[in-house]
Amino acid sequence: MTTKTIIITGLNSDATELAVQSWLGSFGPVVRVEMVRDGNPNLPYALVQMEISDAAASALVSRMSHYWHEGAMVSAWLLHH
Repeated sequence: MTTKTIIITGLNSDATELAVQSWLGSFGPVVRVEMVRDGNPNLPYALVQMEISDAAASALVSRMSHYWHEGAMVSAWLLHH
């Protein structure tokens, strides 16, 4: 397994690193979460680094595309690098 970076958009304005880590921790080990609030702080997104396989990352991104979480429609993308 390698570290994958997943971008989560559509989060509530009060979303925190700890909340995102707790939520995504059920899908695999979360190494780091960085909340990005530049531009519009009411529409933050998260950069999430996880130690998961390619298959697990693809499944997570597929599941999180247009997914309701805490009253918000979130989406996820796998950052390829």
